[in-house]
Amino acid sequence: MDIDSIPLKNDNSFEKRITLPHPGVYRIDVQKWENLSFWGEDEDITVNFRGSDTARVKIKNPPYEFIENAGPNNQLMNLLNYFNYRSYQTMIQAGQESYRAMKSDSEEWKEYANEGYARNEDNTLADYIFLAKNYSGRNSAVALLPYLRNTPVKDELIARLETTKSNYYPFVQYKKEEKERVEKLSNLQPGMKAPHFSLPAPDGIQKSGPENYKGKYLLIDFWASWCGPCLNTIPHLKEIYSKYNAKGLEILSVSIDDKEDAWKKALAKQQMPWDQVRAPNSGKEIMKDYQFSGIPHLVLLDKEGKIIERWISPEKLEGLLKERLYK
Repeated sequence: MDIDSIPLKNDNSFEKRITLPHPGVYRIDVQKWENLSFWGEDEDITVNFRGSDTARVKIKNPPYEFIENAGPNNQLMNLLNYFNYRSYQTMIQAGQESYRAMKSDSEEWKEYANEGYARNEDNTLADYIFLAKNYSGRNSAVALLPYLRNTPVKDELIARLETTKSNYYPFVQYKKEEKERVEKLSNLQPGMKAPHFSLPAPDGIQKSGPENYKGKYLLIDFWASWCGPCLNTIPHLKEIYSKYNAKGLEILSVSIDDKEDAWKKALAKQQMPWDQVRAPNSGKEIMKDYQFSGIPHLVLLDKEGKIIERWISPEKLEGLLKERLYK
């Protein structure tokens, strides 16, 4: 639902009442900058959004927002939002340290920095498990399921929900989407053909992938102009492209920017010397096809358009390319 504006009250607060079609996770997005996920059901929420920033220097790193008068379901959402925010900040730091380490002569630092992403993933998973163990009785516990991976705690939560909320709409919807996800994921294993797509380049002409790159190794880079870790990854990719393009590597960056002008502005600033396309509707369809929810997401394909590996760090990517291009 798009709302152009909401009139301010005398105290500069604003209020909007919305009838939701069903319970579940909803997201408020203010000026494509501040955003918040909340559980929509029977709790009113109050959020103190900062609004337009008057700072001279604007950093593409949205602040953490929380629900001030949270009831039981949104108390859990506050914690989930915070853990996601903290994980995002840590990932930015890991990317920055990894880039600095690549420039150094210290192998120990490089090894430690390369493990930063994995450490963050492990720590964040521990946070999600904590929430599942301590808040499983709340309706909004359904929101934790996509984050719990294949853990015993996830199995326990599903078993509890099957017993207590088997016909509860959010849980029924989760099971339907999970079945579709597993089916799609089975087609994204190493050795499988990568899903086809055709998306507009900056000049508006459709560009097909990955078929257009047969005979070359192709790295698909899913990113967006507002994604700090994505921007931190670009210098890595430029170095890799410079080193391996002549050996047979191509890169195709797929933006999930919802605004074309923001995408083109970022392209002008970043000056990436490889092909660029943008997925419509904030990338929702291609994110389903390639089964990812966070960016940057790197996928390496072989000369036949088959998947070599997904979720690759720039450091691991270089190792994979060395194995194949320097035989």
